Amino acid sequence: MSGIKVFGLKNCDKCRLALRKMIDLGFNSELIDVRQIPLTLEKIEEMCDLFGDYILNSRSTTYRGLSSSEKQLSTISLLQKYPALMKRPVILAMSHKSIGWSDDIFKEWEALVSKSS
Repeated sequence: MSGIKVFGLKNCDKCRLALRKMIDLGFNSELIDVRQIPLTLEKIEEMCDLFGDYILNSRSTTYRGLSSSEKQLSTISLLQKYPALMKRPVILAMSHKSIGWSDDIFKEWEALVSKSS
């Protein structure tokens, strides 16, 4: 099965679950910890193009701890400065992209596997 990248944090339960489920589905999967390997500006722009401001986790403790002036920064600037503000996991493959993890998102990926078999 084709390779996918799971962007998130290695200590994030949802990211680890998503990675495990992707591997179980047969995807050659890799977790990219955005704290250890910061996203490039190009990758942040790509994610913002795909998901808009939804990429920003405004419910996180990191976001709530920002000053009001920092909260006025663009999504791109915030993600460059604070990569953990990214809603996660972001899963990117050639044919499909998703953000977050839920039973519905798992079913989307599962359906892709069914279509290709």
